[in-house]
Amino acid sequence: MRIAIIYNEPKQTEPQDHWVSRSQSDGLLVPVDFVDSSEYEVVRQAKKIEGILRDAGFDTLLYAASDSKDLCATLLRERPDLIFNCCETLGGNSKLEMNIAALFELLGIPFTGSSALGIALANDKGVAKSLFLAHGVPTPNWKTFAPKDQIIATELNLPAIVKPIREDASIGIDLNSIVEDQSSLAERVRFVWKEFGQAALVEEFIAGRELNVTLLAAPGGQLCALPISEILFDGFPHDKYKIVTFAAKWMTDSLQFNTTAPRCPAELAPALEKSIKHAAVKAAEAVQMRDYGRIDFRVRASDGSAFVTEANPNPDLNEDAGFARSARASGRTYDSLIREIVERALQRSAKRSGPS
Repeated sequence: MRIAIIYNEPKQTEPQDHWVSRSQSDGLLVPVDFVDSSEYEVVRQAKKIEGILRDAGFDTLLYAASDSKDLCATLLRERPDLIFNCCETLGGNSKLEMNIAALFELLGIPFTGSSALGIALANDKGVAKSLFLAHGVPTPNWKTFAPKDQIIATELNLPAIVKPIREDASIGIDLNSIVEDQSSLAERVRFVWKEFGQAALVEEFIAGRELNVTLLAAPGGQLCALPISEILFDGFPHDKYKIVTFAAKWMTDSLQFNTTAPRCPAELAPALEKSIKHAAVKAAEAVQMRDYGRIDFRVRASDGSAFVTEANPNPDLNEDAGFARSARASGRTYDSLIREIVERALQRSAKRSGPS
């Protein structure tokens, strides 16, 4: 059986080691042109997965997608039996993530992870939150602002966090993302419009704990929650809101990176753990997540209420990332995790092509 591991080729051939400040007042650093190191983590992830599957006896093809025409021609020529989908962008455009999956569907090639529709639903944060509410999943109050909208959000309680509506990996989130008044809210929304060319989501900030729930499909396809992970903010600047910024995820020499640390399993009361896992599965079902994914939560310090903030249908699968960490806490090895994802996709494919 031949498996193609398809990943997005970074916009640059070498990682950026030069960083510029877009906020001189507090020294926040972001990569030049927002070419972020998460793209290079995808390369590392894909190469590791390819090695695991090759060692497991599969005939593997590792392919970096940078052009839709070449990707289509390659798949038609090589005709893999299955695609391990590691694509998060195409040509650096994260809005095209769903299109890659749609291409696989049009070609009739089975692939791991969520469908094109599932990716689209989860990756539009406003749509995802509407679906959470429709399925009875608590999520913080929010409002979206498309470019040129009038920026008025008097119905929201402040502080709030402002995010690009279609980015992941904390792209566009820094210590200035939390706004405390209508003036700073409008300024930050315009920043998102200008820098990312997309709508902004403004979400009431939940002061409290940051939790991540890894989901993995059982043999029957039902998503199950693995041990919950928590991001600890020990040593985080005391005068700053405790959020997982881009720097905290990717900039290893930053204070934010070095004062945020994961703990898995998280220390939770049994009742809270049970309710969070239940809400995570419901949230995943709301956005039609498939095979695996991650649901992010904030737990309000004042009363212990848990809120789903985002759904990630294509999380970082690197061995040192949170998804694999939760899998290890469940008793799985990294190699067995990757094989399990492949098995679920193959089982789904066999079921679809079998007798009616």
